[in-house]
Amino acid sequence: MIDILQDNGLYDEKNHNKTNNYYKLNGCTIEWFGVEDGSKLRGARRDILFVNEANNINREAFTQLSIRTKEFIFLDYNPSHLSWIKDYIKEDKSNFVKLSYLDNEFLSSAVIEDYNAAIKKAEAGSSYWKNFVAVYVYGEEGQVDGCIYEYEKIEGVPSDAKYLGAGLDFGWNDPNALAKIFLRGERDLIIDESLYKAGLLNNQIVQHIKKDVELAHHIIVCDSARPEIINELRGNGIPAKAVKKGSGSILDGISILQGYNLFVTKRSENLINEFNSYTWEKDNDGEKLNTPIDKHNHGLDAIRYFAMDRLSSTSNNYNTLRWVS
Repeated sequence: MIDILQDNGLYDEKNHNKTNNYYKLNGCTIEWFGVEDGSKLRGARRDILFVNEANNINREAFTQLSIRTKEFIFLDYNPSHLSWIKDYIKEDKSNFVKLSYLDNEFLSSAVIEDYNAAIKKAEAGSSYWKNFVAVYVYGEEGQVDGCIYEYEKIEGVPSDAKYLGAGLDFGWNDPNALAKIFLRGERDLIIDESLYKAGLLNNQIVQHIKKDVELAHHIIVCDSARPEIINELRGNGIPAKAVKKGSGSILDGISILQGYNLFVTKRSENLINEFNSYTWEKDNDGEKLNTPIDKHNHGLDAIRYFAMDRLSSTSNNYNTLRWVS
């Protein structure tokens, strides 16, 4: 903040309260702080809020700031993953402006050269640089660095795709996540979000499934942690079964899915958020570890349950269906 004031010739040390991090300018008080300080989130109210790199804070932190802001709020972010921000973009009272490096007159020629080089690498076919260019060059939504799955968004389920079944992850405070799985050809898995909602009673899950002919009459592979819900589904004529978990099963399921070309329908917004946010842990040097971070994975777990039970590998090629009655 001080650098900005100095660069614009507005800084005067006598107006700077260095203890409490605020600055007086033209009768206004400008305060700045990091959201890691929880007391600041629940502190004094303000008239205007500006959140820098909003994609790096969570919904709860933003909510605490928002309810203490009187007039209006600015958010800026690189759209590596939008998560909760999408909900606010859609609101009628929100105004959305997308800018790229071409709109920044302060960029040095060296940075512009770096962007142009990145564009060439993306055009050469690198998935990493394609994602980098989408996010940092063109301001499009992309994935967090180190995402576990690669996928492609599609408009809807293709007419030539065959419905296989579904995966279901149970929740209460966390969402119940139900994903429908289709196969096109031998290696294209199409994934369509059917349900993603917290706080549902068992009978509400039953009714949701029974309204969908495909769900009601084809296998649903479920989280084995809630056998009582699975029994209730089966008691209502729904072909539900528990996934078999064990040591290494998470990585096994991930490996199976990584062997397919994954396509996610555009309407599957919660699944897309998870695909864009589900990452590997990293060591102190920033190198990826072979352990997924246990976040942003409710829908992805549901998909993985289905893969573990219904899909298998043959000679390390994960494109063979294993049908289980």
